[in-house]
Parts: sequence; structure tokens; C-alpha cells
Amino acid sequence: MALLHKLRSVGIGGKLLNIIKGMYEAPKIAVRVGNEVSNLTEYLCGVRKGCPASPILFNFFINDIFKGVRGLRVPGLTSRIPGLLFADDTVLLVESSADLQAALDTITEWSDTWEMAVNASKCGIMTISGELTTDMTLQGQKVNSTDQYTYLVYIMNSKWDVSGTIKNNKSKVRKAVYAAYSFLRRSDVLTALKIKFINSVLMPIGCYGGETFGMSEAR
Repeated sequence: MALLHKLRSVGIGGKLLNIIKGMYEAPKIAVRVGNEVSNLTEYLCGVRKGCPASPILFNFFINDIFKGVRGLRVPGLTSRIPGLLFADDTVLLVESSADLQAALDTITEWSDTWEMAVNASKCGIMTISGELTTDMTLQGQKVNSTDQYTYLVYIMNSKWDVSGTIKNNKSKVRKAVYAAYSFLRRSDVLTALKIKFINSVLMPIGCYGGETFGMSEAR
């Protein structure tokens, strides 16, 4: 089993490995619709849904997906940055079309080795400057280009215009203020508590991604 091999490679063994092995030995699922429950059926891929250990096990499994990806140079850093990885949201960062296809080939090799399938229709290529010189493929599937991409709710585009994120933040913080209005106008709630609420709940919504637009004119 690929997951067990990955765990052994990072030094996990003994009773802990046996427990995980037992959890994933011929697992079965059933589907419930209303009061009807389907027959049990085996599933042979993926981590167990709803299990507290699943996010950690998935991180162990996917943690080396960027191994072999050249990445790009970032001023002030001594090593290249191959990409961004948050759970199953993966972003490759490259400097040229040739580097991009090489990175996609690396991901393809990794996916084939660990029996993972990539849905290219859910992937996209966004160029910040320049144009692609040829079609890009991932596991034999063409990856389409896009002018806009949302990563962890942050909206970015090929022109590096931050106005989309600012407008999105504005809309969300307005909804949050409306939802909290009855609480904020209560006279029996201490002003200090209201300020704490604004700083800890409303401000993070409005300032999300602020590192990229800061005190700019767009803001």
C-alpha cells in the first residue's frame, strides 16, 4: 500500500504503523439516503472520510510531490520555490514554458508512481508575463490557460491586479457586519468586547491578502 510505504520512509513503524495498517486493511463504506442504507462495499483509494488522522496521513502522502521541480527564484531567498501546497490545492511556480512542462512531467511521474489520477479539467495555467509557446499536458491531458485564478479565496489574475480581491473582501466584510449588527449595537455588551470582536473577526476578513496590496492606491 502506497500510504504505508510513505509512512515507513519517514520513520513511522511499530505499533503505530500496525494501527494505521489495520485501519486501511480492506476498508468498507455504506451510503445512507434518508432511512435507506446501501450494502457495504470496499474502497481502495483515499483516506477515511471524517477520521481525525486523515489530514495528517494525507499530508505525509503528498508532502514530496514537488521533489524534482526546479521552481523559481525569489529575491532574498537562497533556494528556489517550487510551488505552494495546502492540503490538495497545489500551485506550481516556474519561470518559463520549458520549466512548466518539465514540472508537469515531474508531477505526472509522481502521480503515476503513487497511483494518483489528476483531473486536468480542474487545473489551469496563468501567465503573469509572456505567453505559452506550446500546449501543456499533465498525465496526457491538455491543461488550459486562464486569466484569473483563486487560491485559498485570494483572487489573482494575469495582470496582477488586486482589485478583485479587494472587492471580494469588501463584500464579505459587509455581510459580516450586517450579520453582527445586532450584537454590536447592544448596550449591555462592553465596548472593549466589541472592539475585540472587530479586531479578531471583522478586520481579518477585510484585510485578507493585505500583504499584496497594503496601503496601495487600489486599496
